Amino acid sequence: MKRILTGIILAVTLVLGACSSSTGSPVDKSQLPITNLAGSFSIDVENINEIVGDADYIFVAKINSEMETIYKNPVSIETESGSKEVSDPYTKYSITVIDNIKGKLKKDTEFEILKKGGITQDQKSVVLYERDQLLEVGKYHIIAGYAQPDGSLLVSGPNSSIILSATSKEEIVSSSEYKKYKKAFENEVKTERKRFKSSQEE
Repeated sequence: MKRILTGIILAVTLVLGACSSSTGSPVDKSQLPITNLAGSFSIDVENINEIVGDADYIFVAKINSEMETIYKNPVSIETESGSKEVSDPYTKYSITVIDNIKGKLKKDTEFEILKKGGITQDQKSVVLYERDQLLEVGKYHIIAGYAQPDGSLLVSGPNSSIILSATSKEEIVSSSEYKKYKKAFENEVKTERKRFKSSQEE
């Protein structure tokens, strides 16, 4: 499979945020069915060297809180009960970077990121790419981040984040997952696309 959202398309997606709306998500997502997003991709999302090479930043972060779900790109569709508006969900999180593998984001500073996917506006399902997952509050993750034209960070696509069982920085850097990403960075397969810089760089 190949990555669907590359540079400019990612940028356009977030620029369209001006026509989005947001709402809280009181429903327990773990109890909802998952609707999978499908797509064609420009990299092999099963190849960690390509994932690392395509991303602007690879980092370990603690997820401090889930802030809200933002809905973008609304379209009207016809259903059995009439016309209905649907939008793409993005989940906003507050994170703290613990360690950088690729790139240099500020550490020990709380800031926000967006994750492609989340609970639908009708709160009846969770939309995600296959082999992707939402971030878990209170847990450490290794994240592949994409800088946007406004300096924000987007996490999007299959295998764009993995959860770690570690509970401290010492456990993180000695984990097999961390070592795997460090090795992948040494062997990254870079992609040619327009790139931007995060406003959260050191």
